[in-house]
Amino acid sequence: MRPNRWSEPQLDRRTYPRAEYRRTAPGLLELEGYRCAVRDLAPGGLRVEPAPAGRVWETGERVSGVLRLRTGGLVRIAGVLGRIDRSGLALLPDCEAWPDFDSIDAERSALVRWHHERRSAPRLPLPVLAGAGGARTPLRDVSATGLRYALAPSERAPAAGSHVAGELRLDADTVIPVRGQVIRHVGREIAVALDPPGLTPDILALLRQRFFPERDDSAV
Repeated sequence: MRPNRWSEPQLDRRTYPRAEYRRTAPGLLELEGYRCAVRDLAPGGLRVEPAPAGRVWETGERVSGVLRLRTGGLVRIAGVLGRIDRSGLALLPDCEAWPDFDSIDAERSALVRWHHERRSAPRLPLPVLAGAGGARTPLRDVSATGLRYALAPSERAPAAGSHVAGELRLDADTVIPVRGQVIRHVGREIAVALDPPGLTPDILALLRQRFFPERDDSAV
């Protein structure tokens, strides 16, 4: 007798709504003692990119760790490695140690809301020349959640999607550390989405004061 080739229907994990960390800082997963960057999260699994170096990972291996949700709180998870490729790891749940639907939906909503707020944040266009001494700045515009800067003539453009860190050096006395993700290339200009919480109102006020000092009408 020919064996039955039909199997019981299974729910496609790809149909789950996912919380995607694509244009913001990735989620943090401490997996077997390794700090991992989570790119998306769903009830049916999560994606880590890249795979943490320092050990060999095997398909089907059972692992566990602690996931830090952007909306707050730590969640202990456990599962099996369902796929390993050049980009990273896919972790699939195999027990109840996983974020519930409500937690994942709240995380997804928070990421969508942050993305809309970033796009709608008012931007401060900066002049090419700044200061009485004519000191140049590579900044083109900046907001509370992002910035755009020009590459130096010999500087290579960072890859879209890569994470960058550096300092905004406005002058010899003013240095602002920043971290973020490259989201777009515009010619020789690079757009970066800053990691939360972004730039504070005090820093934006400093930028306005530095590049757009108020005119002293009494001196006219």
